[in-house]
Amino acid sequence: MSFLAWIDFDQADRDRTRRIMDLFGQEDSRDELGLGSVRDALSDLMFPGTSTIQTRLRYMLFVPWIYQMAGAHRGTAAARRELARALEIRLIEALVRGGETQNVIGSAAREKLKRMPSDVYWAGLLTLGIRRFQGSRGACLEATPGESADLWAAGLPSVPEDFLSTPDSSAHFKPTSEEAGFLRDRLAHEAPHSLFTLLSRQKSAADCDMIWQHPARAEWPQDIQAIVDHAERFSRLMHGASLLYNLMLSEKAADMQGAENSTWHERVATYSERLDSWKDETLGDMFSAWDLNDLWLRSQGTIHDVRSHSRRFIETWRDIVLESRSDVREHSAARALVRDRESRLKGPKSRFRNDGALMRWSGASGTIPLNFRWKPVVSNHVQDLVNAG
Repeated sequence: MSFLAWIDFDQADRDRTRRIMDLFGQEDSRDELGLGSVRDALSDLMFPGTSTIQTRLRYMLFVPWIYQMAGAHRGTAAARRELARALEIRLIEALVRGGETQNVIGSAAREKLKRMPSDVYWAGLLTLGIRRFQGSRGACLEATPGESADLWAAGLPSVPEDFLSTPDSSAHFKPTSEEAGFLRDRLAHEAPHSLFTLLSRQKSAADCDMIWQHPARAEWPQDIQAIVDHAERFSRLMHGASLLYNLMLSEKAADMQGAENSTWHERVATYSERLDSWKDETLGDMFSAWDLNDLWLRSQGTIHDVRSHSRRFIETWRDIVLESRSDVREHSAARALVRDRESRLKGPKSRFRNDGALMRWSGASGTIPLNFRWKPVVSNHVQDLVNAG
């Protein structure tokens, strides 16, 4: 029997655990090879205050407004918590009524929603200094009504008069110019040298799938370019390891199934083709002069701990890719490295060791190249700021 229980860690620990849990339901994005610490460190360096489950930037204002409204209630703390939930549910209806058809948190679940927008954005609010209160959402509502001003950043735009004022209120995602100015100021104050801050000041938003494809990349400050360069190399390098992992598991499942022309045999062919394409698209000189020590040093400036065994795995994989000229599909050392890495992380639940776990596998794990929250999260946020003017 296995179960997950909350331990009395601080708020940052709880937020980090929730981010890990959010990936459990996204099979194609799951971190089977233990790359999450580097991925999240680079994401935070480029785009502080964001997370993979955020949708639109104005939630950074919706949540404080709701908590100000609930915090002003003169009843008990329990009543204020109940009111905050009711307002967050009302926000769903208001956004849909306002014409928002995408990115509305809870649009399907409605009153049954369990993961409230406040939970999704709570950590980011602290990172950007919008939330000054250090504790949990529940503790925030235990403050005495009338004393909530110290909980939020100075200059927080006032709650709009019509915001969730009636059950038939409407709302939308486009910030006003005042709200956009406040959000830009928060970014500039808390993360003045980040790429997110730089992009927040632009007059237009680039439409690109990966941040390193941004047309203005060559114009960015050198330090930002260095971080983006690390992100591109890391994504391209480790995508090959993830594809090899999926190929090896598909081969094992196909052998177990035995029948030819099965779904597993089709997956073997698909992953073989994708690995060959990755080899053709991956230039060895991209990694030969890559200063991984600089990446480890930069990661130390974040809350994410890149452990020594993770560094060794990444460095060894880089060496194999260079030595094989990216031809890793049948490379024995590459296969052994990937197998040993997953087995170390999963133990008896390793799909290489546990046939039951393999047969429960969906057939795709971590096959999407890492994009470090750029799309759709950060690109949406930047577009919202551009639209506000």
